[in-house]
Amino acid sequence: MSAGPRSVVVRVALALVAVVLAAAVSHPLAGQPQTPQELPKFTSAVEVTSLDVSVFDDRGRPVTDLKPDEFVVTIDKSVRQVVSADWVQLQTPGGAPPTTVPAGYSSNEGASGGRLILIVVDQPNIRLGGTLGIRKAVNGFIDHLRPSDRTAIVGLGVGARSVGFTADRERLKKTLERLSGLHQPRPLMLHNISVSEAKDIQRGDSLTLSEVTRRECADAPGQRATPADLDACTFELQAEAREVVLSGAGDGRDTIRALGGLLDSLKAIDGPKTMMFVSEGFAVDDMHGEVAALGTRAAAARTSIYSLKLDDSLFTVDASQARVAIGRMDDRARRAEGMEILSGASRGTLINVIGNGVNVFARIESELAGYYLIGVESGAADKDGKAHPVSVSVKRPRLTVRTRRAVIGSATESTAPRTPRESVMAALATPLPMTALPIRVATYSLQGPEADRVQLLIHADVGTDYPTSRVVSMGYVITDQDGRMVDSQAATARLPPVMNGVPSPLQFSGGASLPPGDYLMKLAVSEGDRVGTVEHQIHAGLTTTGALRLSDLMVGGPTDPSAVPLRPTVGYTVVFGGVHGYLEAYGPMSNAVKTTFDIVSVRDGAAIVSADVPAYTVGSMRAIFSHVLPVRQLPPGKYLLRATLSWPQAPAQIVTNTFEVAAPAVLMSSATGADLLRREVFLPVTETLLSASFDLAAALSAETVQAFRSRVAPDKQAAFDRGVQLLAAKNYDAAEAGFKAAVSVDGESSAALAYLAATFAAAGHDLEASSAWQTSLVDGSDRPEIYEWLAGTLLRIRDLAQARGTLEEAVGKWPADLRFARPMALVYATFGQGRDAVRHLERHLSAHPDDAESALMGVEWIYQLRSAGAVSRSPADDVALARRYADVYIRTGGPQTALVKQWMEFLERR
Repeated sequence: MSAGPRSVVVRVALALVAVVLAAAVSHPLAGQPQTPQELPKFTSAVEVTSLDVSVFDDRGRPVTDLKPDEFVVTIDKSVRQVVSADWVQLQTPGGAPPTTVPAGYSSNEGASGGRLILIVVDQPNIRLGGTLGIRKAVNGFIDHLRPSDRTAIVGLGVGARSVGFTADRERLKKTLERLSGLHQPRPLMLHNISVSEAKDIQRGDSLTLSEVTRRECADAPGQRATPADLDACTFELQAEAREVVLSGAGDGRDTIRALGGLLDSLKAIDGPKTMMFVSEGFAVDDMHGEVAALGTRAAAARTSIYSLKLDDSLFTVDASQARVAIGRMDDRARRAEGMEILSGASRGTLINVIGNGVNVFARIESELAGYYLIGVESGAADKDGKAHPVSVSVKRPRLTVRTRRAVIGSATESTAPRTPRESVMAALATPLPMTALPIRVATYSLQGPEADRVQLLIHADVGTDYPTSRVVSMGYVITDQDGRMVDSQAATARLPPVMNGVPSPLQFSGGASLPPGDYLMKLAVSEGDRVGTVEHQIHAGLTTTGALRLSDLMVGGPTDPSAVPLRPTVGYTVVFGGVHGYLEAYGPMSNAVKTTFDIVSVRDGAAIVSADVPAYTVGSMRAIFSHVLPVRQLPPGKYLLRATLSWPQAPAQIVTNTFEVAAPAVLMSSATGADLLRREVFLPVTETLLSASFDLAAALSAETVQAFRSRVAPDKQAAFDRGVQLLAAKNYDAAEAGFKAAVSVDGESSAALAYLAATFAAAGHDLEASSAWQTSLVDGSDRPEIYEWLAGTLLRIRDLAQARGTLEEAVGKWPADLRFARPMALVYATFGQGRDAVRHLERHLSAHPDDAESALMGVEWIYQLRSAGAVSRSPADDVALARRYADVYIRTGGPQTALVKQWMEFLERR
């Protein structure tokens, strides 16, 4: 190989190294160079230098309980005092329960630190098909990685496939399948010369040349070589030896340069990294210094290198090569030497892979559990920016210690703290998830202005419990299936909570325009001194059904039920108000679509809350369906918003999305005993119940009329009777005159005043009615009907305090009279006396067991009491009472049956 083509290969290899890690270590958002990752620093009374060290027992298991005084460290042949020795756990514990993430969302909540693992396949130094034997073992190693681990694959060589740090295991495996080796036997060689023989010949070793000449220039069958033939063969051997040396040195030099560029790129990534370098080896000879220098660059990149040498003895010599070079074993030793120097200088080890390599990868997986971070007292020369030889041992017997062969001195520099924007840039460049700032992200697809692209709505919940808006820096990068960046954004903005004064996550909404397809988005946010990152899989595409195309169904909340926004809102958790559903339809049939929104507990379940949603048309090809459904009555828990769409000559289309009604602020487990009974709880009372009209028929019953007529003076009875007749005929003006005529100036007039008030109430004049009934109580305080009628009109005019006083007086006079039970319950419910309200309603239902409306109210009230951490009698008694009421209501087939079942599920689950 000539020098010109080799230089091209080197340039291509280095360019490949830069490209493959682009998704992990660079991005177009950074308008400034990345700050190299510094080695860890220790806080101590003396200045310390940090070393990372691995220690294993005789079975290859990490030893994790060593103390500082058990380490012996020498730097520049001088023993240093070990100040600290901390075990750094890299392997995430597997027993922690996973954090539940809503459907469609991605979150960094519950994520923990992982490992960065780089698999480098040295294709130019692996024979074609050389990786097939270990591929299954590598795939198994990938399958055993933790979800928080990130792995990259780099193929060296022209045209080799690579993939940046990712948790996508299938993508890693597919990339690995395409890396099988590129090394080919030299096709133009006339003779079989080993690399070691070629190098000896190049150095002028006449003995080696003579031996190779005898082997390669021997007499052909039936012929005898002439001296001229031998001279010509010897000249060919020398020329081919020169080409073998140049080719072998070039392969090794290309690999060393590519690894150097790769390690330099890894410096920009925070945290320790492990490289698994897979090769059949490369000769170093006069490049020992360059290989050893890779150890220094690996230390700067905080990277340990495992050299996995494939067994090239599995490959036979070509059938055309009748004579085998005697230096083959020497060649293998030379090729292994470079890998051994590389691993030894970078806190790794050389592993010869025999067979399928299963045991090798099991051993590596065990060793990657963690490492020691040792702090040793610094020396005077440790800050000179040079590499210093280091040696580490332990006092316990039969332990293996791996450390770097040199420690890098770092000159003292004053570095300013990162700005929030710089923190975001660094976070985007870090493959591992960052969890100091919790983030949830979801994306939704809509039709944008460009027909061949999808408009993406990006929503993120940032942090928790922010009562007011905050300024944050954030950025994201979107890459396609091949790891190419297709969109990016960076900004500093003030994000609001859901509602000012109500602690909640900060709300971010953004957008992107993408061709249909699948993508990966990485989002980073910095708020204060906290930084978080999250990765989210995106499917950009609309749902097509016949001639209609649909956007994703978006669910948002909390939202004011009185407003109908014509743009989507997104929010998984609803605390108050209502839940907002938003859906768009596209196509010539969009204006003919009929849509219903239902809140259900399961996709095909009965609707708990339902509404027909009108279409807001935008031109002839787009319709918006937006509606807010109230959630006040829903028990806390997970629900589905179901949109059912229908249009002519097409089957109904159903789409759903999930949301959650937040649990009440009061924790049930914290309320016990007297606290449950004393808690003030306001219960819901509908306007219909408070506005119940006056029951004229009951007032005109013969028994009731006779009871009041007996109190009328004889000379006024005719006028009273005439008033009753006119009231029954609903001739209110004439009836009013009749009852006024029945009023006695000197005698008792409670009966006439009571029915005069009834006339006012029947005619809708409640203020006049309440005044007349209160006057009638002067002489008629012994009649419970007057209290009942007066309380009713006071409820209608919302004089609730007066109504409570009237009813309490009536209950005190007639404690066994159940006519006051339900209105008393309504009043107590509005005054926060929830426990008393439920008890009075229980008395009413004992006398009217088939009152479905009151039974419905009873189930809801008991549910509301329990939600607020209170009870009427005891938790068990309340649930039994609610079950009895629920059975009454469900038996009647009431329209709120699905909601009643939700309440009961909540109560019985508690």
